[in-house]
Amino acid sequence: MLQPVKEVHTRKVPNNKVFYAIALLWAFGTLILPMYKLYSYLILGAVSLAAYFILRKTLFPDIEEEYEVETLRSYHSKLQQQFIEDGTKTLNNIVEINKKIDNPELNADVDKLVETSDKILDYVYEHETAASGLRKLVNYYLPTIEKLLTRYDEVEEQTVDNVVTSKKKVESLIKTTTTAFENQLNSLYDTDTLDINSEVKVLEKIFVQEGLIDLDNNDK
Repeated sequence: MLQPVKEVHTRKVPNNKVFYAIALLWAFGTLILPMYKLYSYLILGAVSLAAYFILRKTLFPDIEEEYEVETLRSYHSKLQQQFIEDGTKTLNNIVEINKKIDNPELNADVDKLVETSDKILDYVYEHETAASGLRKLVNYYLPTIEKLLTRYDEVEEQTVDNVVTSKKKVESLIKTTTTAFENQLNSLYDTDTLDINSEVKVLEKIFVQEGLIDLDNNDK
C-alpha cells in the first residue's frame, strides 16, 4: 500500500539515428543547394520528410520503450478506502520520522513494524469487510506510534534520566507493538480473525500508564 499502483506499458519511439541521418542530409544539402533560394528549403524539407519515414521502416526501425503509468486503486467501500488511505499516510509519516532517528536497533524495529502494518493494509485491500474490525489500527495505534516516534526524535539527544527512561520504554513498546501486529497478521490469514484488539489491548494500558506521549514530563 505504501507504493502507488503502477502499470508498465510499452510504446514505440523513433530511433535517434533517424534524426542524425536527417541532420547529415541537411548538412549535405546545404553544400549543393543555393540556400538563399526558397525552393532549396522546400526541396530539403520534402526529402527529409520522405527520408524520415523510409529510414524508420528500413535502416532504423522504431525502438520499443517501457514506461510506467500510475493508476488509481478501486475500492469496494468508503470505509475501506478511508482505512487504507489513512493507514498509508500515517505509515509514510512514520517512515520519514524513522529516517531522522539515529538508533539502528530502533530503526530496524520500526521498519519491521511498518512492513507488518503495510501487509495488514494489503489484507484489507483484498478483504474489504475487514476494515470495520481493524479501524483502531489506523485510528489509534498507528497515529500513537507516530506521535511517540516524533517525541522520541525531538528528545533523542537529551540525557536527562527520566527522558532516557522514557526513550527505553518507547523502544520496548515498538518491539511489543510489532510482535502484536505480526500475530494479528498471522491470525488474519490463518483464521480471518478481524479483531486486532485481542492482540494489542495491552498497548492501550501502556500508552495511558506510562504517559509516553509526553516523553520529558517529570510527572509521567
